[in-house]
Amino acid sequence: MINGTSYFAAEKYLRRRFLFLTFGGLIILFPLVLAYAHGLISSPRALGWVLLGYVACVTFVVLVILRNARARFRASAGTLAEPLDDAMRRKYRRRVRFLQFGVALLALALVYGLWDTRDGPWPPRLAGAVMNLVMQAAIIHSIRRLRKELKQGTEGQR
Repeated sequence: MINGTSYFAAEKYLRRRFLFLTFGGLIILFPLVLAYAHGLISSPRALGWVLLGYVACVTFVVLVILRNARARFRASAGTLAEPLDDAMRRKYRRRVRFLQFGVALLALALVYGLWDTRDGPWPPRLAGAVMNLVMQAAIIHSIRRLRKELKQGTEGQR
């Protein structure tokens, strides 16, 4: 049994860690790009190996972050312990609207990206489309979960 604030606490926890991971990645990749541009990394194969190592490290860090978040916020997967108050319902509704806007924006970006690269090679287009659709699916999953929690919180009040 949880209260409605644990979802937002878990979201804040993940947002901060992924933001740190993104900025840390930029700090690491910027010198790498400069080294390649100035010829310190001369072969594209060497650059590919370095980037593959970077992706492996980022994947490992993401898995550690998600494992720690799951252990820390295990209770947020349950049902609501008490009915939601008006402020929490407004937060849930605002979050649902924000996520719906994100899905619409990603859908438009997908259509534009496919149209803009229509004459390009298909493997990069396919990879971009798959990533876009995976992000949309994750956001839709979050919307459904929030709506379910909102419905449970409303039913508990009746």
